[in-house]
Amino acid sequence: MRYRLLTTVLRWLAAVLVLRVLVTILSNYPDYFPPDFDSLFLQGRESTFVGSYRPAFYVHILSSPIVLLNGLFLVVAPPRRRRDRLHRVLGRVQVVVLLALVLPSSVILSRHAFGGWRAGLSFAALAGATATCAVLGVVHARRRHFDRHRQWMMRCFVLICSAVVLRLTSGTAGMIGVPSPEGAYIVAVWCSWLVPLTVYELVERVPRRTRAGSEVIRPRSDCFL
Repeated sequence: MRYRLLTTVLRWLAAVLVLRVLVTILSNYPDYFPPDFDSLFLQGRESTFVGSYRPAFYVHILSSPIVLLNGLFLVVAPPRRRRDRLHRVLGRVQVVVLLALVLPSSVILSRHAFGGWRAGLSFAALAGATATCAVLGVVHARRRHFDRHRQWMMRCFVLICSAVVLRLTSGTAGMIGVPSPEGAYIVAVWCSWLVPLTVYELVERVPRRTRAGSEVIRPRSDCFL
């Protein structure tokens, strides 16, 4: 019972944090329609805001909130009998938007990332890892291995939330005035997904007998697809 209560509280706290950061991100969208190159994110990007970068940028900023909010709902409200169908529909939307729009556009944007190739490499690796988790989640759902499906889709959502973590860490670095903003950003980019993923893996590997001390472990039927 204690373990279940703790995970529920942490889940809702994470949801509030994600929503708070997402509202902050969306508040900057007026600077992008039309692009204001004096704004924080687009400053100095006149030379790169051409060719494939421009459509990829708009595809990314319009599709990313969808997978973040949709994924948040799927995590906070796991399936029950009355909403299994809704869960499957939203799961399909999540995977399609992620694989068809968010990740391809992020790879294009990574070629011109602030921080150069080292930051761009992190974004490209993140896209590959996220796609892998999503595909494996689909595979296990199709095979009705729902516990493994849940694990892979949770990894996928943790990686999606790297945008939130990056916003927090880079914003903090800017507030404290780090001597090398570019270097700090490169570190933040890598840490934004490697650290949360590592934490998730450690928590997921907590021995089941430890959890069973306060509750009975039952097979779950979480299924995105």
